[in-house]
Amino acid sequence: MSLLKTVKMQAAVVLTALAITACSSTTAPSATEIKVVEKAVMPIPPAALMVAPVRPNAPKDGKTATLLEHAAEFSGYVAELENQNQAWRDWANSQAEVDSSEGAR
Repeated sequence: MSLLKTVKMQAAVVLTALAITACSSTTAPSATEIKVVEKAVMPIPPAALMVAPVRPNAPKDGKTATLLEHAAEFSGYVAELENQNQAWRDWANSQAEVDSSEGAR
């Protein structure tokens, strides 16, 4: 036999022995049941939080009265945004409290 055939045969014998050993030494599959975890569901926020405040239009001219009127309207718009932002934070914190109390059970 040539050297190459001998090496190939020895490699085949070694691989077969390793495969047989691996199959016989592998333990049986675990009998532990698989735990099914529920898919998280994001709660629906209140409808009022989903409505964006209407941004006032830019002033039509640079007159003092027009600019002051626009400033008053814009400050009202910003106040609405701040209130809505706070409402979102309050809602998110209340959801976090609900989630943490459910996890404590």
